[in-house]
Amino acid sequence: MKIFSVWSRLVRPREHVNLVGVAIALLISSVVLLVYQAFALRISLTDDVSVQASVLAENLTASAMFGDRDSTAEVLNSLRKVPHVESATVYTPDGELFVRYASPGLSRNEYAEGTLAHVGDSRRLSLEDVFVAAPIVHNDQLLGNIVIVATTDAIKIQLVQYGCFLVGASLCSVWIALLVMKRMRERVSRVEKDLEYLASTDPLTDLPNRRAFYDELKTRLHKASAARKRVALMMVDLDNFKTVNDTLGHGAGDELLKQVAQALLNVVRPHDLVSRIGGDEFAVVIGPDASRVRARSTAGRIARNLSRPFILHGVDSAVTASVGFSVYPEDTTEMAELVSNADIALYSAKSRGKSVAVEFQSEMTAEAQRRARIEAELRKAVDQDGLEIVYQPQFDCLSGRLLGAEALVRWTHPSEGPISPAEFVPIAENSDLIVALGRWVLSRACHDAANWNAGMNASVHVAVNISARQLRTDGFTNEVCNALEKSGLPASLLELELTESQLMSNMSVGIQAMQELRAAGVRLSLDDFGTGYSSLSYLQSFPVHSIKIDRSFISPLPNGGQPIVTAIISMAHSFGLLVVAEGVEYPAQLEWLCDAHCDVVQGFLTGRPMSLEQLLAIIRAEDETPPPRNPPQVRAKPQRLPTA
Repeated sequence: MKIFSVWSRLVRPREHVNLVGVAIALLISSVVLLVYQAFALRISLTDDVSVQASVLAENLTASAMFGDRDSTAEVLNSLRKVPHVESATVYTPDGELFVRYASPGLSRNEYAEGTLAHVGDSRRLSLEDVFVAAPIVHNDQLLGNIVIVATTDAIKIQLVQYGCFLVGASLCSVWIALLVMKRMRERVSRVEKDLEYLASTDPLTDLPNRRAFYDELKTRLHKASAARKRVALMMVDLDNFKTVNDTLGHGAGDELLKQVAQALLNVVRPHDLVSRIGGDEFAVVIGPDASRVRARSTAGRIARNLSRPFILHGVDSAVTASVGFSVYPEDTTEMAELVSNADIALYSAKSRGKSVAVEFQSEMTAEAQRRARIEAELRKAVDQDGLEIVYQPQFDCLSGRLLGAEALVRWTHPSEGPISPAEFVPIAENSDLIVALGRWVLSRACHDAANWNAGMNASVHVAVNISARQLRTDGFTNEVCNALEKSGLPASLLELELTESQLMSNMSVGIQAMQELRAAGVRLSLDDFGTGYSSLSYLQSFPVHSIKIDRSFISPLPNGGQPIVTAIISMAHSFGLLVVAEGVEYPAQLEWLCDAHCDVVQGFLTGRPMSLEQLLAIIRAEDETPPPRNPPQVRAKPQRLPTA
């Protein structure tokens, strides 16, 4: 904004300078034109008078020859009809006056007497009288000379008229220039205002943009520092904005942002600052009369106010927001660090769930630094093949036969030792690193599964978890097919596990990718079933082979939660889907699941995550053991199944 005001102060004096320059140029041009016109008119007059003198010289031959003064005077009187001739004088060859003609109405003092001495003395650029002489000759004999004096009064009148015209034209030109410059100045002013608006305002929500936000935050921090007051900075991020864009369209997303902006303005005070700093992220600045109590209260109101349904294109859409805030100068005295602290608190709020407001704590900085370090070192581990895969077996409830194994990634840090997937996987999911990590796990799991199925009678599939980012990646189906082709693993022995929330983040893209994968022969499983949307319409739309009951529903069994698990198993079987129970840890849970006709079990009871070599030992043992003629009942199987 300062740039535009400075520019305006520089432009206006420049306009006046340009106008003066135009006026000087017009003045110089007018003078040049007047001089040229005077020169041209004098030459034209001289030429006319010369012709007249030559004609008169021829007509005066006879009278000059006989010395007839009356006839000469009569001939000269014909000049009465020529207004610019003041006088005409005929001289004898000796230079004596013979006859003189003077224009009527002029006294002797008012006209110039032309003599042969005057001829040739007049200057071309002067406005003095024009003197022209012509000899009177007969048969090459000089009989005398005639000298005509012409006045330049007509030239002066024409020059005055021409000068007036030039002055009028110049004034008109200056007026037009002023008018044009005024309109240009108005247009420039409008453009400056538009540029200033675009430079400092988000055009969608009419809120200050990122640049204006930082400028205003800097100003408020300066005032707070001088007055020893506090400023609270809040970062607000919508939790499921992408879902709205993907399900209702970008028009609905824009309308949501407008409504969120208005909701934020309704929560804060008029002099507080609300900005949209990009995407679905907003910033709120309170102060410089804020306090931690006021900031905590405002952040809570923002989170609650944005948790209500918004009407988008006539449809109620539930939207939640995460809020993180930091207070100046208690948390920091630097603007950049204040913004960073609020972002750190926002990250913590998003990791805790939806509609949460979190204030910055000093220990969060260490956590953020650790996340950044873990991400950088994890990226290096992926690039340098520094991760490993363990496999948790999955068994058939009826026969106790090993059906497959879920691939789980593990990371042993060179200096810190084993790092839990619960820590590094969310860090990867919040960046593009999850795509590279998922690609590595898929390729490694397909290679291992191809090895353990080589030369075996039974087929044991491998299950691989797929992130939402992977599913949305262009060419993901080709990536899966390439991994199968390179490893030699049949597509029917690869099972990809996806969560409901991942699919709902972009339902159309998710279903399309799933249909392509299923057409390629890959098995699909809906992971963590029951924790997401769990809608029958969604379940009917997803082209999956099986669903996986989340461990939170298995944990209470057999003393609680039976109706929910029974309903899930019955519903899945009605859709023709297999049911996998994960997190089975106790024999009583396994027995109940077998009685409830669950298809597949997975958990610490039947097998902890193990290395490839341990899994190969189980596969070889099963391959060498002939199947019984009458498979034992499920309740007898836990004694045979491997236990941790």
